[in-house]
Amino acid sequence: MNSRKITIAGLGLIGGSLAKAFRRTNPGFTITGVDTNRQNLDLAQKDGAVDLISEQLEAAVSDSQFIFLCTPIHCIPKMLHSLSRLVQPGTIITDVGSIKTGIMREAERILPGDIHFIGGHPMAGGERSGYASGIAHLFENAYYILTPRKNTPKHVLKKLEYLISSTGAIPLVMDPHIHDKMVGAVSHLPHIVAAALVNTVREADSSESYIQRLAAGGFKDITRIASSNPEMWKDICLSNKKPLLPLISDIIRCLRQFQQDLEEENDSAVEAFYQKARDFREEIPSSESIYLLPYYQVYVDVEDKPGIIGQVATILGSHNVNIKNIRIINSREDEPGCLVLSLDDQAAQEKAVTLLNQSGCHAYMG
Repeated sequence: MNSRKITIAGLGLIGGSLAKAFRRTNPGFTITGVDTNRQNLDLAQKDGAVDLISEQLEAAVSDSQFIFLCTPIHCIPKMLHSLSRLVQPGTIITDVGSIKTGIMREAERILPGDIHFIGGHPMAGGERSGYASGIAHLFENAYYILTPRKNTPKHVLKKLEYLISSTGAIPLVMDPHIHDKMVGAVSHLPHIVAAALVNTVREADSSESYIQRLAAGGFKDITRIASSNPEMWKDICLSNKKPLLPLISDIIRCLRQFQQDLEEENDSAVEAFYQKARDFREEIPSSESIYLLPYYQVYVDVEDKPGIIGQVATILGSHNVNIKNIRIINSREDEPGCLVLSLDDQAAQEKAVTLLNQSGCHAYMG
């Protein structure tokens, strides 16, 4: 086994960003990229993010120390079957999927104990996709969940934690069942509710599309995640069905109770509905929340280095763009940036995006 070789299968946004991050922070490693998309392979090799490329997994993994599976969830079991026959004992295999229980069960069933599978879920990404959207600092200050098998030696887990930390990510070791329940509640369920809200409003719209034309501000903020990839979220919901179904039942029960209180004009219960929600929401640390979004926000991808926040502020301040608030996102799986700037109005938002992009930053409107 080559103790300095990383193979990355799938060079989309996450896989491509991992390749770029490892190239920047681990120059001594040989990095091999595997993808069925020749354009992704050629771009990665041209960028220098990978040393070797292959369209076949089998040709790339025999002597790898680390193998990252960055493909859609449904592809991974078949890949594990192939890897069980190809890789040497001691190889560390991980994935980047947002569901962990099912894949951990498959790894336990398919892989021998001396091949170390550690589930992974980087809480970074966003609405962009493809290798061209990947950036080396995508994982900086983002949580990166790791779910090891029960028999995974501590020194093996430490090796992967160290490698993940080199990207600037924050590794968190977690039980896969807890992970799936957690992300089901704070990520998957909000996507379902956002889509349901948009579909409900869509069906209530008039033939003149007045609602669609007037749906701005708060409505667009709380339903932004309904613009995510439908095929990906179909796979996520079906894979995480077990924890999601009771959560959906809870939402339905909550709405039915509110409906009853509204029909009966139970003013104290209606007020309590909003008060309890407000109290809980305000207890969420704003520095780590991915849902406390201002009306006019700009997302900025920047490297984690001294002075970078001051640099962003200087760029905008020198052009009379006032920043009302600024925060750093740690859990940013559904966010297109690592800084969120709160601005006065839409004109300031558009101006800020233009100025920051002209200055070499990656800035996006929320």
